[in-house]
Amino acid sequence: MRRGGTFSKALLSACALACVSLLTACPKGPKVVTQHVPGTAKETKLGVRVHVSQQANGGNPVALDLLLVSDKNLLKELLKMTATDWFADGGARRNQFILDHPKEKGLVVRQWEWVPGQVIAPDNLTVPPDIKAAVVFANYFNPGEHRAIIDPRAKDVLIELGEDKLQVVTQKK
Repeated sequence: MRRGGTFSKALLSACALACVSLLTACPKGPKVVTQHVPGTAKETKLGVRVHVSQQANGGNPVALDLLLVSDKNLLKELLKMTATDWFADGGARRNQFILDHPKEKGLVVRQWEWVPGQVIAPDNLTVPPDIKAAVVFANYFNPGEHRAIIDPRAKDVLIELGEDKLQVVTQKK
């Protein structure tokens, strides 16, 4: 009987020791899996290169806005606009549009202005997975759309600001 009691005490001591070590060990949270699931969208990089002609916009600076759009209805609205509409009233209309459609509502805007012949360093834009399209507006003095739509999943985009028009060349991945 004494042997059985010693065994029970040893077993009880081992269990108590195991419980204490489990309770005092460093806590580990759940492992977070951040792998990409095949077939789903993920954040990408869009390489943007810009070439500004020596004769661009009749020798005047060219404002250029690149819009990342995630809302389909907003995209439809933007595609009805020309660059003249976008830059109207000295940019007041553009600024109000941006205020009315913040990032949380599906619009991210990058703005630049370059002089003819300026050399522009390539830029890499982070494109969130929910972005449906990118739209470019160039503010030329001559009439025209001066708007282009860009695939946001393209690997590389070359925006050419010519004498009197905008041209976009994309390279797929």
